Amino acid sequence: MSRTLVRAACLCVALAAAGCGTKYVPVEGVVKLDGKPVEGATVVFTSEDGSRTFSGFTDANGAFSLTGGEKPGAVPGNYKVTVVKTPALKGGESMEAGKEDYVKQMKGELKESEKAGSGVKAMMPMPGAGGKMMMPPVGDGAKQTGLKNNELPAAYAAVNSTPLTVKVPPDGPVQLELKSK
Repeated sequence: MSRTLVRAACLCVALAAAGCGTKYVPVEGVVKLDGKPVEGATVVFTSEDGSRTFSGFTDANGAFSLTGGEKPGAVPGNYKVTVVKTPALKGGESMEAGKEDYVKQMKGELKESEKAGSGVKAMMPMPGAGGKMMMPPVGDGAKQTGLKNNELPAAYAAVNSTPLTVKVPPDGPVQLELKSK
């Protein structure tokens, strides 16, 4: 009888390690500011406990779909949603991430950001709309609200201030209606 229990315990551990309990569901939606689609924005869903994030980028129609790492979709649960739009890197359209000219450009942008006092100490390249490289803020929500080059209202940039919440799986495409005032 003890062999059966040991085998059952090993099977449970193996299944948990393989991630069989984590089911991703597709999440798609649209971001609009005052009724107009927002192109080139970074959309981040953060779980209530802050342990998981899923993100996507908006296209010319404001449409996005979430991914978590290499997997499309998100894990079911309740999420706070942040939306940030920053200008594309100057000259970034022709650069390839990881190449010397790209790394040099990223370092220059980071220095400019730190000089401007944005409070953001780290930034990372992310593919934006139209193949351009975008620089969404990385860090806690309090620092994100101080980002000087965010083109959207600051309330939507921080987990602690965003009014946007979504339950996954949604009943259809997620409609994120941002207001400038």
